[in-house]
Order: sequence, then structure tokens, then C-alpha cells
Amino acid sequence: MYQVYIDKPSFYDPEMIGEFVDLNKAIELAEKTKSEDSEITYTIEETNGCVNSYGEQITTVVKRG
Repeated sequence: MYQVYIDKPSFYDPEMIGEFVDLNKAIELAEKTKSEDSEITYTIEETNGCVNSYGEQITTVVKRG
């Protein structure tokens, strides 16, 4: 599962805008969103459903832009 987050200088925390099974669709959404607003940065994270001892989901960053 791939999660797409966007961040702006005015945001307190990054905002998740979508979850995808297909990485290409996640990249497509992230790049489309960035093209609409140049201040936005995005991060795509991959999750496998595992959690750490604090109950937080373990993620791996796939792409940033």
C-alpha cells in the first residue's frame, strides 16, 4: 500500500491525500497535485501493515518531490 502526503509551508503536519495499491497511480496523483501548486512538496510512503512497539505503522519513503 502506498500513501501520498502533501506538505506546504503553511501546514502544521503533512496531509494524506490518498492510498493506492499501484505505485504509478500514487506518483501520478502526487505530480498532478504539485503541478497545480508549486509550494507543495510530496512524499510517497510504502506500508506493509506492520506496526512498531508504539502501535505506529512502519513506513518506507519511496519518493519525494
